[in-house]
Amino acid sequence: MLPGVASALGLITCPLGTSQVSYSPGITNTPTPTKVSGVELSGLCTGLGLPVGVSSFTTSFAGTATLSCSGLFTMGEGEQTFVWNNGATSTWHYTATAPVIINGQRVITSTGVITSGLLTGMQVTQVLTLVNLDLMQCDSPGGLTTTSGPSTYTFTGL
Repeated sequence: MLPGVASALGLITCPLGTSQVSYSPGITNTPTPTKVSGVELSGLCTGLGLPVGVSSFTTSFAGTATLSCSGLFTMGEGEQTFVWNNGATSTWHYTATAPVIINGQRVITSTGVITSGLLTGMQVTQVLTLVNLDLMQCDSPGGLTTTSGPSTYTFTGL
């Protein structure tokens, strides 16, 4: 398989990853311009279509948005670049859905396609579960300053 081309039969999973996001200033119930930054670490990736020597990735992001606790987990879209353990990169364009509440935890699913780099053309699905979300912090003067939880990525060929 060529480094930038998705396998038609590819199925790659990266379970047991982690996602951590910081907000400054902390998010309250009042919409406020907020700096958002985060990092995601994948778990060990396995499957058909994964190039030899590639087993995990990291990705980070930063930006500014006007946020409030009531509008924090709405639909959105953007781009992220995965940096694989061998130094290769993949950029994907994603759309995040509004969260579903399962057992009191918010589960956010993002889907999209790798638009450039390693595995170009593969479909990506990320499922992020926010396990430590304390929305009571929205009522405090400091607000909600972090969210985190486990993250699973699945890559499928077109």
